[in-house]
Amino acid sequence: MADQIHAARIRGAFSIETLATLAQVDPEAVAAMESGAPTTDVSAQDRIMDVLGVRLGGHR
Repeated sequence: MADQIHAARIRGAFSIETLATLAQVDPEAVAAMESGAPTTDVSAQDRIMDVLGVRLGGHR
């Protein structure tokens, strides 16, 4: 999933900071998702994925 999130962010031309602002999360949450770190804040993960238009296991 980390590669999928990173690729979607790059396709959307979002910086980590911009994506974090749009998803209303800390930039560290975006960086953690892209690095594959375990996610403890599922709502933050959902908001990031919503902004990117990504779903688990595939693209929207």
